[in-house]
Amino acid sequence: MLSPDARQVATEILRPPAGYTLDRTVLTSYSLDLEVVLALPLAVLAQSDRGVEELLEDPLLLLEALREASGRVQVFVDASGIALPRVQRELYAALEASVHPVRAPGEGVFHPKVWVARFTGEQDGRVLLRVAVASRNLTFDRSWDVALVSEAEPGAEAEPGAEAEPGSEPLAALVRGLPGLAVQPLARPLTEDLASLAEELGRTRFPAPEGFDGAIDFHVLGLGGPRGAPWRPVTEADRVLAVAPFVDRRGLDTLAASGAGSLALIGRDEALDALPEGTLAHWEDVQVLQEAALAEADDGTVGRSAGLHAKLIAAERGGRASWLIGSANLTRAAFSGRNVEVMAELSGAAGSADSERGVGIDRFLAGFQRLCTPYQASQRPEAEDEAAAARRELEAARDDLLERDLAVRCEAGEAVWRWRLAGQLPEREGVAIDVWPVTLPAEQARTWPEEPAWGLSMQQLTAFVAFRLRWLEGEEELEPVTLVAKLPAQGLPEARMQRILRTVIDSPERFLAFLRALLGGLEDVADWALERPADPDSAGWGERLEAETLLEDLLRAAAREPERLETVRRVMDDLMADAEGREVVPEQLRAIWQAVDGALQEESQR
Repeated sequence: MLSPDARQVATEILRPPAGYTLDRTVLTSYSLDLEVVLALPLAVLAQSDRGVEELLEDPLLLLEALREASGRVQVFVDASGIALPRVQRELYAALEASVHPVRAPGEGVFHPKVWVARFTGEQDGRVLLRVAVASRNLTFDRSWDVALVSEAEPGAEAEPGAEAEPGSEPLAALVRGLPGLAVQPLARPLTEDLASLAEELGRTRFPAPEGFDGAIDFHVLGLGGPRGAPWRPVTEADRVLAVAPFVDRRGLDTLAASGAGSLALIGRDEALDALPEGTLAHWEDVQVLQEAALAEADDGTVGRSAGLHAKLIAAERGGRASWLIGSANLTRAAFSGRNVEVMAELSGAAGSADSERGVGIDRFLAGFQRLCTPYQASQRPEAEDEAAAARRELEAARDDLLERDLAVRCEAGEAVWRWRLAGQLPEREGVAIDVWPVTLPAEQARTWPEEPAWGLSMQQLTAFVAFRLRWLEGEEELEPVTLVAKLPAQGLPEARMQRILRTVIDSPERFLAFLRALLGGLEDVADWALERPADPDSAGWGERLEAETLLEDLLRAAAREPERLETVRRVMDDLMADAEGREVVPEQLRAIWQAVDGALQEESQR
């Protein structure tokens, strides 16, 4: 079980091993915070252990990390799962090519939480694949989760017609099938990259962690929709432990049908309270997390939830223990194939609670059960039924909205651009829908059917659209349903990223300081962004910004790491593209850069 801190989990999973670089990564999630996707490339490429909130404070640092990570980080998220961001950032425009809404073919939700990272050796180009199967979404939620991480080199390429490794082929099928689940067509290069990655996954056997036997087997549910018999995660067992935040009668009865003499369940109070009477009759041990375990740590980080979110099933039989870890809750939607889910299976000798060997249920509970307390049923208030019905109406309106043929249209004007939402939003009795570009604060939302159009600067243009669905009936105020949709967009100018760059590099001093740090790599940029003096005119600041002092750094980089100057070239080209950008590039630096760049061009042509 992992500490509820998304930052540590994310950076550790994607951080390259010594001697390797991150080539590409594919992330799947049911829900997504855009700020997490902003922070991941930064934390991984800059190899920074700083807090996410600190790293997000400097847009210049973020922009360069995103540019360097372009094409390497691809996120596939359920179409309804992009959360409304807490902070409006123009940098969200940089994520549009990396975030891909998808839908489950079985009319449920796209629910897997799988990360596949491909690393290449810096010296020999060897390929290393790392896979993480988790219960955590790509959010800042501070919940109790579980994750399984393993890495291995792909096996030899199979002969034509030969079968792929059976344990990893389901995972390969998921990656291979992502283009078919995408709401909008994927670019051909990305589709080809996914096919190539899937081929490598299919011939890779990922070793189980220490204490378990052999390799990991993967189960992918729902790619074909709810066809055939429901998945039975446990067929025969003497003892079963199940942990999940969401449960229903069908899911629990499926596990009880294993015939296990001992059934134990750890869940959430509210989900257990909602079960029909008698559902828990077969479960002799039912527990929930204690209040102390649910409390958030007072460390200044941001989080929305501190509840149980781990999903696992453990079964013992004949001294052996099998574990299933991943995204599936104990529900009909998960087991029937309506949802797309991924579970990883591993097994080993059960052992005992006080044994240093073995991977049985008792050993797990010896550490985790101290956080739990016996479940005590509570009666739901009558008003909850009305609130639940209203919530279903809002969710139905959301689903209807996501099925609509909507698009973003952008038109250039004399001073500002005109951004508007094209298409018809659903009109349901009792439901109001607010809409606005995600780069604007929610206070500037328009309520449908008021025309959803705004005058925006170029850097505020975006394909991400925020929606808020409010319930208007009844006396009790109901929390609105909010989401962000990535829509097809026409008229977005190619110069948006350059304009964002010029917004954050707004003076020669700021540019020179950034360029100096950039020559040292993203680590130095992080130090510069977070430790620079607050007052540019403070003692020593101007002296360090003299353009001539950069010549030595440029020449050193050209001699030792010429590839590092590619980033400098991109920044210079963007700024020199028009008069506004040229104002922040000192004339002396232009001459120095032209000389260095010219020498590099001549060297590359030899």
